[in-house]
Amino acid sequence: MNTLTEIRSRAITRANQLQRCHRHLAELAPAFAEWSEGEIYVCKKTATYRYRFGNKSKSVAPWSEIAVRLFPSPSAFAFAAMVLGDQLPAAVTAEIETAPASTGRVDVIALATAA
Repeated sequence: MNTLTEIRSRAITRANQLQRCHRHLAELAPAFAEWSEGEIYVCKKTATYRYRFGNKSKSVAPWSEIAVRLFPSPSAFAFAAMVLGDQLPAAVTAEIETAPASTGRVDVIALATAA
């Protein structure tokens, strides 16, 4: 059974992961779309993100290194793909573009409510 403290801790962890990835959102947008479409899998041996089908089959995705660095697990990457998927609302895009440079953070609550 999850206590309120555990739930808050997990929520803060997920929010921090989303905030860290906003700097790489332009590079990760295709990654999130490809993941959502089922075109990507995680190699068990190397823990890299690879293409599943077509001419690129089994080749490492160009954004794999960023995803491995930013997300501690494929489930964390999948969560970010779900929240920050390929159809970001205009309000969220504006929030990302106008994030204060000094903090480098985005209002994750706005991301969650707008999506």
